[in-house]
Amino acid sequence: MKTTDRSRKTLTGLALALFAAAMALPEAQVLPKDTLNPVDVQFVKHEAAAGLGMVKIAELGVMKVQNADVKAFAEKLVADHSGANAELKQLAVDKGIDLSAVVDPADAKTFQDLEKVSGAAFDKAFLAAVVSAHKTCVDHFEAESKDAKNSDLKLWVDKMTPTLKSHLARAEELHSR
Repeated sequence: MKTTDRSRKTLTGLALALFAAAMALPEAQVLPKDTLNPVDVQFVKHEAAAGLGMVKIAELGVMKVQNADVKAFAEKLVADHSGANAELKQLAVDKGIDLSAVVDPADAKTFQDLEKVSGAAFDKAFLAAVVSAHKTCVDHFEAESKDAKNSDLKLWVDKMTPTLKSHLARAEELHSR
């Protein structure tokens, strides 16, 4: 009789422990992630790295530009792209995508090249880099808007595209002066 009581208590204890452990799991671990298809995942990863790169380039611009209008624009780029990066990071977390903290290699090279330039030449080189990056980015976002399979990603892309276009227009305007 003692063995049966002991077995029952052990099983009851195990059942309670398993139940408590299951209740302690965060909801995100219990529910499956809403995932993206491989093309959308690649877009998210690429644009996350490019977004980090643009923030770094714009921060350098804030430190080195001479023209007040260009400096104000660089500050706006830092603010806007930092906000967009935070939103994209959250979207990636929600979709189960691991993002790298590494800047896009092309942006790293641009940053290194810009570090070597100063004065008015820096302002021109900085703006040329911003124009080039934003032309590419707008193209990617417009294509993704048409091709995105996930509605959350498409909403974010469609929300960000007008801002990217306004950055491009402003960079082109400042660069043409």
